Amino acid sequence: MARRLAPDPSRAPGPIDDDLDPTPLLDAVEAARGDMVDLDHGEVVEPDELRRTIEELERTFRAGGLGPGDRTVMAVGNGPLFLATLVAIIRAGGSPLLLHADTPASEVARTAERFGATFAVGDALEPAELRAVGLVGREFSCRRWAGGLLARAERMPTDGPGTPALAGVPLHPTGGTTGEPKLAVRPGAAALAEARHYIDTIGITEDDAVLCTIPMSHAYGFGMCVMVPLLSGATVRSMRRVTAGGVIGALVEGSVTVYPSMPATLQLLLATADEAFSLPRCLTTAGTPLPERVAAQVAERWGATVRPLYGTTETGGISVATPDRDPSEPRSVGPPMDGVSIRIEPLPDLETVEEGVGRLLIGSSSMMAGYLSPTGVDRSAVATGWFETGDLASLDEAGNIVLRGRASDVINSSGHKVLPGEVEAVIALLPEVVEVKVYAAPNRWGTNSVKAAVVVKNGMTAADVRAHCKRHLVGYKQPEQVVLLEKLPRSPAGKILAAKLP
Repeated sequence: MARRLAPDPSRAPGPIDDDLDPTPLLDAVEAARGDMVDLDHGEVVEPDELRRTIEELERTFRAGGLGPGDRTVMAVGNGPLFLATLVAIIRAGGSPLLLHADTPASEVARTAERFGATFAVGDALEPAELRAVGLVGREFSCRRWAGGLLARAERMPTDGPGTPALAGVPLHPTGGTTGEPKLAVRPGAAALAEARHYIDTIGITEDDAVLCTIPMSHAYGFGMCVMVPLLSGATVRSMRRVTAGGVIGALVEGSVTVYPSMPATLQLLLATADEAFSLPRCLTTAGTPLPERVAAQVAERWGATVRPLYGTTETGGISVATPDRDPSEPRSVGPPMDGVSIRIEPLPDLETVEEGVGRLLIGSSSMMAGYLSPTGVDRSAVATGWFETGDLASLDEAGNIVLRGRASDVINSSGHKVLPGEVEAVIALLPEVVEVKVYAAPNRWGTNSVKAAVVVKNGMTAADVRAHCKRHLVGYKQPEQVVLLEKLPRSPAGKILAAKLP
């Protein structure tokens, strides 16, 4: 039976730090000693060149009018330009708001207006497209690998959260899984703390090389591919987009020792790789649950253990599975990382759910300061020193966190509470199932029933899935509807877009 971790006041973190000073992050850049390898441009950027580029970009941004307190939408791809742009904005006094590099101009403009940003910086934005949405841009270039566009809003934003004095603080959009996306205010000190958690837990040193194919703008990529190399002195080898050939080439080369990946990338490698190569000593996945079948195939083919990593934008990294994890429990994401505390609180309205399952709360020195608000920083979500993730979880006998789904996703089926993750795990046992998402759907009686969107292969039918569920699940947990899709709708970061499910 799963154990519940009782709240331990002695382990609770201290109060949220009021100091939003970017100095810790800037000091880390000044002390950086690891190279950044831009695989797209074939460039090796040493720390001194990176620092010179930051100084040049800062002058360019200041000359373009960017100054203290200016919120700046930043849509820059993986590589040394990402870090150089981030730090240059901060040094100029701006607050970088991180978006995916391929965000179109119209979405950049909407984001800028919504959150009161006056500037945008990108390396794939077109001047004409920006002008069409009210952003006037000027190109900049100071290296073969360091060029892009700095744009300014033609009119100052009238909506959004105003202009509180938050100079130099990175702003991270949340996934919006519990409503409209918000901006998490994550000071430099929190970013450094997260990197130390990863470094201490995984054991990353300056002798390591990190392969970055996940977006540096995403919380997972920012922590593992930007901050970890910055603090540890490890080399980071980055590419802007994931391609099978690019990843295989980097792995065949042999220097990569840490690869923060995603399940979809591993599935791509399994389907296309025919070259002999060794996977790195530390292979993590995050963003979406790791299918048990993928973990087993990676272990069989390459003798490597895939280590699920769990975290949130608000807290940074929370846990990473140990190298000896059991691949038959894909929902296990390992014990809390060094420096992270957890609490699991039972939900009184979920009596029909397995004992030991409850709401997961996190305490950590890598916690955000709060969410951006019209008056500055709304600290209510972390005021107690604990953040409620919105996830349901339990602990196994070894102290590993076992994720059981989102609290908001629990389905009330005929008065019974159904955890979508349990139904997904049963459906995923079918070898013909590629991926699955279970969610609530209105039924003819005006309540909810269980619905499954499934991607299959080899001619499997919806009737086959329903028959399988009938053999393995009690009646109220069986999907009333099974919809077959070519693929599940996902965001650029790999999150399933529930609003686009049928």
